Amino acid sequence: MLEPPIDLFDLPDGGELVTRVLRYQVERTIIKPPRAPEGVEVQVVRIFIPPADKPDEPKWWDVTATRLQPTLVAVLPGVIADQSWIRIRKSGVAPRARFSLEVLPRPFAGPYFYGKR
Repeated sequence: MLEPPIDLFDLPDGGELVTRVLRYQVERTIIKPPRAPEGVEVQVVRIFIPPADKPDEPKWWDVTATRLQPTLVAVLPGVIADQSWIRIRKSGVAPRARFSLEVLPRPFAGPYFYGKR
């Protein structure tokens, strides 16, 4: 099970995250969304973010979006090894939200962004 605290990654419709990732882990945890107040066990991809990119605590995001997880897990080893930046964009709202993931080409060097432009 994932160690607390949980910091759920949740972008607004049309929002994006631009960041680097230092490492990641795949675990399970219990979340309590409005549609399941008794709790449901889900897989989580925890992405650890550099302190310079995410000034608030904790220094990670917990990704529960099942439509994003397979692509994210596939690209993260290369992103981490190359110290690349990524951009995640969200279109729509849960439970039908869609995500795009882009590895940003060098010489992209930031800055970190989380929100809606």
